[in-house]
Amino acid sequence: MRRFLLADRLFHHSKEDFSTELKQLMIRPSTANAENILSKGELLLELPFGKIVKLDGDTYFIKTPPPPPPLDFSVHRKFMPPPPPYREDCPLVILEDTKPSSLLTFWIILLSVDILILLFFAYLIHKLLPLHRLKNAIVTFKEQDVTLDASINGKDEISQITYEFNQVLQKIAAMREARSLFLRNILHELKTPIMKASLTTDCLEPSPSQERLKQIFSRMDYLLNEFAKMERFSSGEWQLNLQEYRFVDLLDQACDLLLCDKDMIDIKGEESELVLHVDFELFSVALKNLLDNALKYSEQKPTLKISSNLIRICSRGEELSLEKQDFSKPFNRAYENSSAGLGLGLYITDSILKKHNFNLFYQYSNGYNCFSIKLF
Repeated sequence: MRRFLLADRLFHHSKEDFSTELKQLMIRPSTANAENILSKGELLLELPFGKIVKLDGDTYFIKTPPPPPPLDFSVHRKFMPPPPPYREDCPLVILEDTKPSSLLTFWIILLSVDILILLFFAYLIHKLLPLHRLKNAIVTFKEQDVTLDASINGKDEISQITYEFNQVLQKIAAMREARSLFLRNILHELKTPIMKASLTTDCLEPSPSQERLKQIFSRMDYLLNEFAKMERFSSGEWQLNLQEYRFVDLLDQACDLLLCDKDMIDIKGEESELVLHVDFELFSVALKNLLDNALKYSEQKPTLKISSNLIRICSRGEELSLEKQDFSKPFNRAYENSSAGLGLGLYITDSILKKHNFNLFYQYSNGYNCFSIKLF
């Protein structure tokens, strides 16, 4: 409509030759019959000084003589644009739209934009794909693989990171293998002489020296077992086998490991029928370590309290120092010169409970050391 109105105004311009302007507007004068267009065409828009009609896919503007201006044009000035200048001899003008109405150009442009977006997306995928391979390779390494299975042929930052990461992981794998070999050799080479020494000690005649030797070799065997358990925890080789067990069965297993009778412990709440979803062997070891400390360092019979969400083991004795209350590491300065132990039991217990998503807490109150296992 705007192009037709501009073309219509050209007819009222003082310049006679305006074919160039019409061509720029993509409009040309038409020789079609006005009556035929008006009778058979579809009226798109009717203006005071012309009509826009569509016929057989073509759009026409049929100029009609403008009406005489009103006496007071200012009334209409606010609501519509001013009409073209009034002329008595205004000829009948028919204009035809030459602009193609096909949407082919639009679809070509849209398709081109889509192709560019897809190409850009493919480029991003190509650049980011090594990151995905790097992530999968790191996950695989966590499962005991030794190298990163990711492309390092490129020269971009991702390839450089992959290469450097590969070098680091190879060193880690070498140190892991050396540590594992060292511990296996230590455990194997020391177990045999300790076992032979224990058997030899049992053959000696009873005496204070024989009893002392038995304690020494028993202590060494205990420490080796604790070292072996700690190595399995630190290397991540010990996987949980979770099932539901009654707590009384777990307690019986812990007492069997300690070679002690349940009568040595004051048990409260045993009738609660507490059922835990745990690894039977690991949780029994954790419970055994806590009971072992309570029996070994208590001045009287320790107490075991069982509730729905808490297991508490209390024993009378001296309060643990602040350094010994740190269960997150197996050794600390408080245990370096200690003849009572190396702190491995509490470290292993804390590690086992964390694997089960349980928490271990320590509290000293009224002369009692209390270790609490928070279940939920």
